[in-house]
Amino acid sequence: MSATAHEHLHSQHLQQDVSERPQRTSPLLWLALIVVMFAGALMWLRFSNQEDVAPAPVGERMLPASETQVATAPAARNAAPASEQRKATPAVRNREASPLASNDKPTYPATALRNGVQGSVVASLNVDTRGNVTEASIVSRSGERSRDLDRSVLSTVQRWKFQPAMQNGRAVASVVRVPVDFRTEQR
Repeated sequence: MSATAHEHLHSQHLQQDVSERPQRTSPLLWLALIVVMFAGALMWLRFSNQEDVAPAPVGERMLPASETQVATAPAARNAAPASEQRKATPAVRNREASPLASNDKPTYPATALRNGVQGSVVASLNVDTRGNVTEASIVSRSGERSRDLDRSVLSTVQRWKFQPAMQNGRAVASVVRVPVDFRTEQR
């Protein structure tokens, strides 16, 4: 084979290799493809199962503790069928029953004070959902036992009014213990 024939075969072979090589894809095209795929994934996440997505939780400390129901906007009322609308409930934390500040304090019975009778009495009160005392009893005593002290505590706390205990936004019945100290140096 002559040198010219060899060069001729070799140049045809090179031409075929050059024509068979794939064209390089622009990096900008790859970047655009990645951006489009990312945007598509975000759109899919946003619009798929939109009714199953719960709103982000809000801390209780940020919610106002009001006793009036929150009014909904007219557009929000028309958006959902009546069966799916829920009444807005005020955000109230769970709490124990607490006595009102206007409640009378038990008085030191005059006979016990004259006789120098001292002690502590703990009363257990059943409080209903309206904040009224339904039952009261003495659960413990310290110091001298005195029926006068017991009667004074029971007759006073049975008339007390409470803010009812709250559990999951609803008033619930509860039991409250009230300690009362009778000391002669206080008077």
